[in-house]
Amino acid sequence: MFTFVIPAYNEEPTVATIVEQARAAARPGDRVLVVDSASTDGTAEEAARAGAEVLRGPRGKGAAMNAALADIRTEWVCFLDSDLVSSKINVPATLREAAASGTGDHVVGDYEYDHPGTILSATFTIYEPLTAELFPEVGFHGANSLTGFRAIRTSRIQHPLPADFGVEAFLNISIALAGGTVDVCHLDIIESRFRYNGGTMAHEIGRTLLDMAVAHGRLSPGDRPHWERWITEGVDALAPHTADSGRSATLARLFAAVRRPMPFRNQVRPA
Repeated sequence: MFTFVIPAYNEEPTVATIVEQARAAARPGDRVLVVDSASTDGTAEEAARAGAEVLRGPRGKGAAMNAALADIRTEWVCFLDSDLVSSKINVPATLREAAASGTGDHVVGDYEYDHPGTILSATFTIYEPLTAELFPEVGFHGANSLTGFRAIRTSRIQHPLPADFGVEAFLNISIALAGGTVDVCHLDIIESRFRYNGGTMAHEIGRTLLDMAVAHGRLSPGDRPHWERWITEGVDALAPHTADSGRSATLARLFAAVRRPMPFRNQVRPA
């Protein structure tokens, strides 16, 4: 059985779309649960109107996911983003089928989209370089490795999750380090509601990676300030520029950020 978990903060215009897809994908015994993450709009009401269970939760994506996990008893949990505008396929149904028919403990939903300024920017400039350097055993999770669309065996989720946008990075790394296996499921083209958050998301992803690197003996605490500066420089490259806001200019900044040399790292014993 599956629990479809939809964290939602101020997603009144879109939350019903993913709820309706999840309800169509659900089978007897499954649940469709929206965690209203301290919204100030009508997210909870729209989710309930679309047929979801609604749980009032705290602010923060990971915090909302933690609130849901405290009430989940199914074998699988399928996390879904609440800002979905449209998709060519039923996203939760595709993830459910991939999980049920595959052998992986963790199914990551990869997809295509055409906006160069979304989560992929943080994935490309912060998550991928840091993970390759500090946690190379994590391996390939698709081009959208920090996707909010994923299904996981509940027993593989380590608690508590980070309370913020570092949660997907934590899931990728913690499941891999614990020996969990991953499958990548392609979800075709997805349109979502993009809202630039001033680099907060990228900083939170970077902080989670450094926290885990220190905790697992991959990074000396004394070296951490140099790596934090490296992250800040990379985040600066993600900010929209009014003078060069086109796709080519945006990608040029991202490529430049990725090419920056990594800071020095003292050898430490892995935990």
